[in-house]
Amino acid sequence: MISACSGGSLAIEPHWTSPQSGAHLSSGGVQGALSPFGLLNINRYGHQLKSFYACPAMGPIKYLSDSSHPYIFVYAGKFAGQTWCGLIMSASLNEPGGLYVKTTTHDLYVANWGFNKILVFHRGQTEPYNVYTDPTLQNPIGVTTANDGTVIASNAYQPNHTENGSISTWIEGPNGGTFVGNFSMTNDSEGYFVTVQKNGKVYYDDVDLSGSGALWSLSCPAGHCGIQTQVAGVSLKIPRGLASDGAEDLIVIDTEPGRAETFELPNPNPVIFPLAGFPDGVAINELDHHLFVADSFNQVGAEYLYPSGVLVGTVQCGTACVPFGIAVDPGHAR
Repeated sequence: MISACSGGSLAIEPHWTSPQSGAHLSSGGVQGALSPFGLLNINRYGHQLKSFYACPAMGPIKYLSDSSHPYIFVYAGKFAGQTWCGLIMSASLNEPGGLYVKTTTHDLYVANWGFNKILVFHRGQTEPYNVYTDPTLQNPIGVTTANDGTVIASNAYQPNHTENGSISTWIEGPNGGTFVGNFSMTNDSEGYFVTVQKNGKVYYDDVDLSGSGALWSLSCPAGHCGIQTQVAGVSLKIPRGLASDGAEDLIVIDTEPGRAETFELPNPNPVIFPLAGFPDGVAINELDHHLFVADSFNQVGAEYLYPSGVLVGTVQCGTACVPFGIAVDPGHAR
C-alpha cells in the first residue's frame, strides 16, 4: 500500500495485510527506505491535530505512541472503545517509539526515534521539560530508568550504520543529565526494547547476526554497563516489548505468532497467552494486574487481564495511526 521512500530507516513492515507478513531487515522483512516504523511521517488524519489535555489529575492514565506521526495519545479508564482525553503533539516529537512512565515522578519518557533523543514530559504537559541526547547519535527505540538514577535507552542502530544495536546511559538530571556511555549490543543486528528490574538487572531483546531473536541481561550501575549475557534457552521469532511484573517476572512480546511470554528466570519455559494483531510495545499496571499492548496491525491499544490473558477492551488511536509504544501511569499526579 505504501511505496514512497525516505532515507535511513529501520524499515519495519507496515503489517497491513497479515500479522505474520511483517519483519525487520535482519530477519528478511521489507527492505528499502520507509519511515523507521514502516510508514511515511505525513499527516493522513485529514486535518492537523492540536495538543490538548483533559485527563484526570489523579488515577491511572495510559499513553500510546503513533510512530507514523508526531503524536502520543492519552487515555483514562479501562480500554472500552473511548476516544483519547489528551493528545501530545509537540514539535519536539518525530516518530515516537517506545514509552515508559517512572511511577515515582509520573513522568513520561519517550524514545524519540526521528530526532535521536529521549524526551521527558511531566504528567499533564504537552511539551517536554527535559531531553537526553547521546553524542554518538543513535536511533532510540526503547527507554527505562533504574532505581539508582540511571536513564537507559535501547537503540535499534546508528543512523549511519557504523554501529548496530546499542545501549545508551545517562545519570538523570536537569538539562539532559550527564551522559555516561554508549555500549554496543553483543552479536547484534538490530536492538529493540529494554527494561530494568528493582535489583538493577537490565534486560534487552534484539535480533542477532543469525537473524534470530534473543534476550540478553546485563548490569549498568551508575550507567556503566558490564558484560552482556544471553539468556539461555530463550528464542524469539520477532522480539518487541519488554516489561517486569510485580514479582519481577519478565514479560516478553514475540510478535510472531503474536503472544506475551512471561519468564520466571532462570527457567526458560514461559507462561504464554496469545495476543491479537501485531503487538509491539507492552506495559503493565502492577496495581490492578492489567497488561497493555500496542497493536500496530489493528491500529489499537489493547488491555488484557494478567496473567490470564482475557481481553478487557481496545481503544483506537486515530485514522492511519501506527501504534508502537505504550505506557501506564498507575497513580496520581504529583
